Amino acid sequence: MPMMNQSQQPGRIRMQGCLLSCIAPAGVLAGLDSVEDCMKDGDLRSYLGEMLLHEIMPGMGMSIAGVERLAMQVCRDMEQPMVRQPIASLMPGALRAWAQQALPFLLDFEARQDRVPPCLCLGLAMLILLFAGARQDAAGQWYCLLDGEKYPVEEDEEILSAFLPLSYDMAPDMLAYAVLSDRAIWEQDLRDIPGLEDLVADQLRDLQLIGLREALKKAATYWAEAGK
Repeated sequence: MPMMNQSQQPGRIRMQGCLLSCIAPAGVLAGLDSVEDCMKDGDLRSYLGEMLLHEIMPGMGMSIAGVERLAMQVCRDMEQPMVRQPIASLMPGALRAWAQQALPFLLDFEARQDRVPPCLCLGLAMLILLFAGARQDAAGQWYCLLDGEKYPVEEDEEILSAFLPLSYDMAPDMLAYAVLSDRAIWEQDLRDIPGLEDLVADQLRDLQLIGLREALKKAATYWAEAGK
């Protein structure tokens, strides 16, 4: 499936799509039910806010006033209790969604800053950790294991098959290498992005050893510390 040209998308869809592509795996791993729940969660809200401010908004190609208004509108929409979007509805095609919606912002950031953005990269690391446990049952349904429970996942058969030899608890360096280099998943070798493989491996290690909450705080704190 060819990647959609972001310049052809309205700004609101670009911004919201990028946020949702990272909210999806975070919400699943945190055991939250909806986008609204994620926006009310302190750790996730801080992580998403730093990502929006430092990694998404500068790549929108808009005036400061314009992008600030857009960001406020997008956040209000996602916090609406009347529009309670289930996290489960974001998971079908989640890997493709991240590649289409978040990867262009990551590439833009790396081109401008000569480094990779920690919050967007953590969204990728969370997806890798989640899908690395993917298996297929006797009925042909795909699932991953979360705290011993089966969580159904939907993605292209070729992509899910690429995760079969992997495990969420394998060495993070090996896991990052295996997933980022697989063209069946990304249609390119993501290891070619300078610094991405090392950061994703470090973040996978954090997710495995210190857990989701601390990994979210660590990514958000990067920007808090950078601003001092």
